[in-house]
Amino acid sequence: MRGQAQARFESATQAVADPSGDSVASLLRKNQSLILEINSSAGDLPTIGVVLARAVTDTVREVLTSGDADRLDIGVRVAINGTLTDYLPGSIRAYVGAMRAAGPGGVDGTAATDALVEQLTTLRRSVEQLAQASRERDLQSLQVHGRFLEDKFGESELNL
Repeated sequence: MRGQAQARFESATQAVADPSGDSVASLLRKNQSLILEINSSAGDLPTIGVVLARAVTDTVREVLTSGDADRLDIGVRVAINGTLTDYLPGSIRAYVGAMRAAGPGGVDGTAATDALVEQLTTLRRSVEQLAQASRERDLQSLQVHGRFLEDKFGESELNL
């Protein structure tokens, strides 16, 4: 069973890491692959981490399946692509990697969980704002949001 879970994880990771497009169909596939990765990592994540990560993917799915999805601004699609291929999986992978590397008693699990929850909460809030801006078609708000995401998550890793 562990081998099957690893195979699903590797398949999901490969699909999410492929940034070969920001079409709505491609983004929906990346979102589904990321959901599989989150589910595969659920045993290594705190419950609140799973809930927050899935809230992000649910919001992304809502945007991508809305009636206006085929007319999404490029800024929205680029921000969603970054969320699905970098920001969200990066936070999850960094947390899981840090916890596995530390082993029992190595890393303060509370501090790591707090850092993960802070990142995922910020990302969730950002994606919800993105969804709202998309609904309102407020280009200026989308540009500000895109800059915020890049500044906040651009080259950061989970610092433990």
